[in-house]
Amino acid sequence: MSNWSELKNNPRLKKIYNTRIEIIKLIREFFWSQNFVETDTPIAVKLASQEPYLNPLPITIHDPYGKAENFYLRTSPEYSLKKLLAAGYEKIFEIGKCFRDYESFGGNHNTEFTMLEWYRAPGTYQEIMDDTENLFRFIGEKLNVNSLTYKDKTVSISAAWDRLSVKEVWQQFIGVNLDNYLETDKLAELAQSKGCTVSKEDAYEDIFYKIFLNEIEPHLGVAKPVFIYDYPVQMTSLSRLCEYDNRYAERFELYMGGLEVANAFGELTDATEQEKKLEEDKEKRKQLGKPVWPVDKDFIAALKSGMAPAGGIALGVDRMVGLFTGAKDINEVIFQSVNDQRT
Repeated sequence: MSNWSELKNNPRLKKIYNTRIEIIKLIREFFWSQNFVETDTPIAVKLASQEPYLNPLPITIHDPYGKAENFYLRTSPEYSLKKLLAAGYEKIFEIGKCFRDYESFGGNHNTEFTMLEWYRAPGTYQEIMDDTENLFRFIGEKLNVNSLTYKDKTVSISAAWDRLSVKEVWQQFIGVNLDNYLETDKLAELAQSKGCTVSKEDAYEDIFYKIFLNEIEPHLGVAKPVFIYDYPVQMTSLSRLCEYDNRYAERFELYMGGLEVANAFGELTDATEQEKKLEEDKEKRKQLGKPVWPVDKDFIAALKSGMAPAGGIALGVDRMVGLFTGAKDINEVIFQSVNDQRT
């Protein structure tokens, strides 16, 4: 919804926005009913996360004497929430604004967006799957909605949701055993055989998504939602390894109608391993020509202090609202999106 006048004069947009307000209220009701504690963590942080493919938004804050301090608007509250887990909180959630620079305006993206994250410690990523399914059903029952819409696809949320490993969907949709393509050069050969352009600078994750986004993602969660779990370890710097095969790690994504809605981990709690992986991500950022900053030592210290095995998830509230309302794109579910405020 572009501005106040359209919201005032367009009944369809007003209905979408009213539903958004109700959904955020229902999210809180669901987590309160499950004895989760709602948290409130900083939006402006001194040290941003290290994800190579995300771009934190830099800002400058001045003290009363004009001294400048550089901060970043968070891409996610993840580090802060894990610090709370280390402090002894066991079931927590947060609904808050996050920011990512160099995002497209419209479609499924906006520089400013609303994120829902929750964590269980102790907890598993399977329990987070259960939470996610129950949350959508709870909202659907309260809104009297049994199916969601994305583009031309109608997705039922009332029946049991699917759970498929990444290996299973690669076998199902492109007929290959992913075990044979866990090395970058092997995956590059597969991508090239499918007509993808691959350069020597491409990392494993880059090549993976060149295949995945074109040949697999559009088919995921078409009839009903699906959790895709256990990703190659190269793509999971914040996840613990799978016990059955340490070439894979405990990560899942939720898909509805071919749209990725949430990303979750069985959280990595080994401080030494986590610091090593974040340093590797930092080096990758440097290779990509992106700004770099130190690894958050307070985050590493929190892990060293001891944290129970945990599961956690980040879910896009704007995408959730779009699915429940059948909105055309993200601009219709955000009051004055960045796209609407540009000059």
